[in-house]
Amino acid sequence: MKKKVVHLVYSMGCGGLEKVIVNLINGSYEDVEHIIISLIPEFEMTAGIIPDVEIFCLDKKPGKDIGCHYRLYKLLKKISPDAINTYNFGTIEYHVTAFLAGVKTRVHSDHGHGGDAQDGLNKKNNFIRKVSSFFINDYVVVSQDLMDWVTKVVGVKPNRLHLIQNGVEVPDSLSNIKTTAPTSPIICTVGRLDPVKNQTLLLNAFKIVHDKCANARLKIVGDGPERENLEREAAQLEVAQFVDFMGYREDVREQLTTSDVFVLSSHYEAMPMTILEAMAVGCPVVTTDVGGIRHFVDDTYVAYSSPGKAEELADHLLRSLQYLPEQQEKIKKSFELVKSSYSLQAMSARYTSIYYNKN
Repeated sequence: MKKKVVHLVYSMGCGGLEKVIVNLINGSYEDVEHIIISLIPEFEMTAGIIPDVEIFCLDKKPGKDIGCHYRLYKLLKKISPDAINTYNFGTIEYHVTAFLAGVKTRVHSDHGHGGDAQDGLNKKNNFIRKVSSFFINDYVVVSQDLMDWVTKVVGVKPNRLHLIQNGVEVPDSLSNIKTTAPTSPIICTVGRLDPVKNQTLLLNAFKIVHDKCANARLKIVGDGPERENLEREAAQLEVAQFVDFMGYREDVREQLTTSDVFVLSSHYEAMPMTILEAMAVGCPVVTTDVGGIRHFVDDTYVAYSSPGKAEELADHLLRSLQYLPEQQEKIKKSFELVKSSYSLQAMSARYTSIYYNKN
């Protein structure tokens, strides 16, 4: 008989974490009956989930909403799941409610320092994490830097910690690798339009690229609270007509396949799935050197740029667009790395073993 697992999320709107949850559900549905409970009514990413997954919303009010705990308690008693998996800071406090509702296996996954400043040192939030952790059986992190933070700052015991790195679908082989520089290059970024992603830096870097390569275009795939500010910034930099704000897209793989280089300009990342997705389709990667990225890919596979340096980021983008022989070799090695170490199947199997208490 399948285990019944509730995924409690703040939202299922556009974002990397939400994509991980979609992949996890799609990769383990044969062994697990999945149910999604979202605190707020944002559901864009659920379009990519297999059919027959039940989805509920608790309609959490802004700020403190004690009633949300009661609504979750009643729903958990009705569903009677074998396990609950919460994600990031926005849902960790609900483990107390899950405990009171009698859920036996309680899992929490951190994909970043969410809810804090980027350093993860907010004392109030970490106190909430520490108290909530007493009700958690298994604590999952996606990168080594998060594991260090959770043990040293939050105080989670190592025997309850699991490092499960994100996984993506990987084709059997690369269809083609470009060998010449594109005449009309397309630069692509994918992610939530949020201050931590620092797309403002990317726009400034793109301005430099476009001054040297007038046919270059930038695709920004994703949506979020910073969209208006970023559109305004593009206009001020006089590159608005060369920047495509594409909003949320379900065809991320196609967008990456039709791009000449993928870029992240974030202040912080733990283990961004978008890097793996780009590597899986042979799209070269340029990223700021932040967070836990170096723990899973080094200079052999991606080009690193110093955080906050627009000129340096632009230089890396221009170099990547030349498609020199060493770049082609890097693309091949990147694909092989994703295929061997970061498959969707491996990630799903690890989570399933936790739900079945086989870890």
